[in-house]
Formats: sequence, structure tokens, C-alpha cells
Amino acid sequence: MSNSRPHSTSSDGLSRRGWIVFVATTVVVLIALTGAAAIALGASTDSAHTTTAPAQGDQLRTPPAAPAAPTATPRGLPARADTTPAATAPSRPIGSLTSGDCLQTYPSQSADSYPVVDCASPHLAQVLWTGELPQPPGAAFPGTDALQTQIGDLCQQHLDWDWVAVWNEDVQIDERYPDSATAWASGGRTYYCFVYTYSRHELTGSALAR
Repeated sequence: MSNSRPHSTSSDGLSRRGWIVFVATTVVVLIALTGAAAIALGASTDSAHTTTAPAQGDQLRTPPAAPAAPTATPRGLPARADTTPAATAPSRPIGSLTSGDCLQTYPSQSADSYPVVDCASPHLAQVLWTGELPQPPGAAFPGTDALQTQIGDLCQQHLDWDWVAVWNEDVQIDERYPDSATAWASGGRTYYCFVYTYSRHELTGSALAR
């Protein structure tokens, strides 16, 4: 009895085909599992960014309102007056003003004349002080910075600090003096200190120290 080679060859061929089918099936299953896992992961990620609707019982409860932010307290200078009062008192030239005179209107420290009123009446400014600088007529011009410092110190000596406390940082002081080498060379040494408020509100009473 002899062996049959064709039968053996047919058996080997069937084994190879079976192995190929097995591998192919396994690959398909692995691909399917990988795709399913990716879809599941994507769904999980999307759900993490989705706002869940409240349950019916939760919809009946109104969440507490957030507390209002505190309102900042206004600071700095007050608002300036909307209108400037008109002068009704007679004006006096700058050279006739004396310390303590109250000025109904105040355009600037360089005006030629000012309307003077009683300090109990509403006014915009006051002549805090007027005096003569100590430098002799022939002295060299010291410069505006040095003069402003010198006169500023002189002015503040006559300021009523109780009055300043009422208006605080709103208080302003203007100095008038020979502020050029030409004016200085003419020999004039008169200076004036004016006090008023930045807000330009009408004042009553005197700012002059007693």
C-alpha cells in the first residue's frame, strides 16, 4: 500500500487557507473594537462639555443672586460750578486792593481790577495777603521759580487752616509779583496772594488767619 502525495498537498493547502481566514477575521475584529472604543471616548469627551439640564425639582429653585459690587467712593476735586456769577459790585484797580478783600468774581491773578464785596456775601476769591518783597530795587532778578517759592511761603503764613480744612484739596492759591527781568528791573516789589477754590463755587466768610 503506497502513500498518496496529492492527498497530502491538498491537506496542506486547506490549512494555509484556514490560517489566512483566521488572521483576516482577527484583524477585522480588532479594527471594529478600536473604532468602537474611539466612538465611546469621543462621546465621553463631548459629554464633559455639555451642560446638563436641571432636574424638574431643581428648576423650581431660583439660585441666589450674586452680591452687588461695592460702589467706589468718589475722590479728588469736586465738579466745577456750571456758571460763573456776574459782577454787580463796583471794581477796584489792583493797586487799591488790601489784604482780606473779598472778590465777587475772579477771572485770574493778572486782571487789572476786581469787584470787591463784603466777605459775608458770596464771592469767588479773596486777597489773602499783599506786601512788599524784601529785595532792594537794584537786586538781580532771582527767577520765577525762586520768587514763587518765596511768595508761596509768605502767602501760607496768612491762611486760616480751619477754613482750608473745609475745602481740603479744592483750595488754590495764586501769586502775583514782578515775574520778568523787565518788571523786576523797574523796581516794583509788590506781591499779591489770592485764594479761591478749583471748583469755583461761591464762598462766604474769610480765609484770612486772625
